[in-house]
Amino acid sequence: MKHATRRWFCAGILAPALLAGCASVELSGPEAGGLRGDIAVRRLALLPEGVLETSGLALVEGRLWTINDSGDGAVIYQLDEAATGIEKQLFLEGARNVDWEALAFDGRALYIADCGNNRGDRPVLDLYRVPVEFLAAPDRSRIGYRRMRFSYGERLEVRASRDHDYDCEALGAVGDELWLFSKNRGDGHSRLYRLDSHAAEQEVFSSARYPVDGLVTAADYDPGSRRLVLLGYSRERMPGHSFLWLVPVLDASPDWSGARRYRLETYSQWEAISWDGPRRLLLTTERNPWGMRRSARSGWMRRASRCGLAGPPWPTIPGSGQKGPRQDAIN
Repeated sequence: MKHATRRWFCAGILAPALLAGCASVELSGPEAGGLRGDIAVRRLALLPEGVLETSGLALVEGRLWTINDSGDGAVIYQLDEAATGIEKQLFLEGARNVDWEALAFDGRALYIADCGNNRGDRPVLDLYRVPVEFLAAPDRSRIGYRRMRFSYGERLEVRASRDHDYDCEALGAVGDELWLFSKNRGDGHSRLYRLDSHAAEQEVFSSARYPVDGLVTAADYDPGSRRLVLLGYSRERMPGHSFLWLVPVLDASPDWSGARRYRLETYSQWEAISWDGPRRLLLTTERNPWGMRRSARSGWMRRASRCGLAGPPWPTIPGSGQKGPRQDAIN
């Protein structure tokens, strides 16, 4: 499917709602009085009532899957093409949704991360691996999976705390690894944990720590452009802001020297994100800033400077010698 070039930069899928509708918002620029690096969000559609607490998002063979966080059963939901209804729901028989927070897809399997740890008192966390062929099961089927468990090796004491660095809501599939990014309530940074996508049990240690300046709530990796995206919001709520980090990946590691941070023009509790091709992002929020739960989509501009983008220079795509998305990758 061909997508026309649009003048708005980013958007996503939002959530709860009473009204339907779709609107586009043009990227703010200096001439419009926008802040440097602001990204506008275009609302797309209402998410159905069944996913009012959407916390994860994955695009699998052209169809969107999502989950609810704690309070729901062990259920994954496939959305219809308009993202306004549930096409089907599949039940992970015998699994438990303690605090499901993220989805990731590596081309072979869908991963569900039961990694939420608001109070910091969970010593062991879970991952569920669902082979892609199991997703073809009929609506309301009970499907199989592989349960994998992990713990933070550097954590010497597990106790409840409001300001701790062992919460997590962000997971991305990069090659044969799963990259887990922490939601550090204590210092506003994020640690990277590399998980083996096949190990039944593992103890993980952080391989890097990044100054994200906020709370990371979602991540996804696009192998085509070799870019990682991190989604989150500021620790300060009044006033607060939401943000995106775009990070090139070199030699199987985030290249933070090329990372760029952008503020979302719309502040909300964004919870999930997924690449939809090399120029487009989809994202969801539990709390809608427009007073309703909606869906929105993100479009990458071919010539950002002509559309008023005042943010920092685009990261160079490794091997391309170009700034920003490759011209030959336009859908």
